[in-house]
Amino acid sequence: MTMLGDRRVLDRLDVVGSLWGTLEANRVARIANISPGGALIISPVRLEPGSTQVVRVTLEGADVLLDARVRHVAPITPADVRGLQFLIGLEFPEVPPALMELFT
Repeated sequence: MTMLGDRRVLDRLDVVGSLWGTLEANRVARIANISPGGALIISPVRLEPGSTQVVRVTLEGADVLLDARVRHVAPITPADVRGLQFLIGLEFPEVPPALMELFT
């Protein structure tokens, strides 16, 4: 007799080497500061420094998808009971012309 959740009776597979995949998590973050080269955001989710992210920015009613590299992450002391938030610095390696037009 085995207990529910006892996986020792089943065949197990171990991953050897890198296992690549994609994870999509949509969370709203506030923009604290933005420029053509990057943005400083306040996020409820910690992002890994050095990682690349696809960021959707809505400016003046238009959605712009940007590739971003996370440059730095710092926890912020929560101002209310919503929980811990993070101040995240993003760099935009390539800025689409649509976004550049908003800064000129």
